[in-house]
Amino acid sequence: MWLMIFLVIGNLLQTTLALPVAGSVLGMLLLFVVLIMRQRSSRSMGTAASHLIHYFTLLILPSAAGLFFLGTTLTDNWLRLLIAIVAGTLISSVVTLVTMQAMVRWQQRRDDATGPS
Repeated sequence: MWLMIFLVIGNLLQTTLALPVAGSVLGMLLLFVVLIMRQRSSRSMGTAASHLIHYFTLLILPSAAGLFFLGTTLTDNWLRLLIAIVAGTLISSVVTLVTMQAMVRWQQRRDDATGPS
């Protein structure tokens, strides 16, 4: 239910503000912000997410299928798209690595502070 509510909110924001971002992406960003502010999620959301993660590629498929209808736009801008894809992949990889290292250091400090179990 929460996923659908945030999907609708994201779609409404995208439509009313004419933003160049998909409403589903806006909805998930809003949900992410709310979860960070609450600093927890509900048990039902965790259960739903664990089931949905198995079908994640199917959730992305409709957006990827839309690329086939862009024809000349893709051929006219292939170099820009390639640069964006490579740069985005590198940036997300670096951010993931830095985040993982920070979380490992935080976990080690936490374990050291609590002592042996």
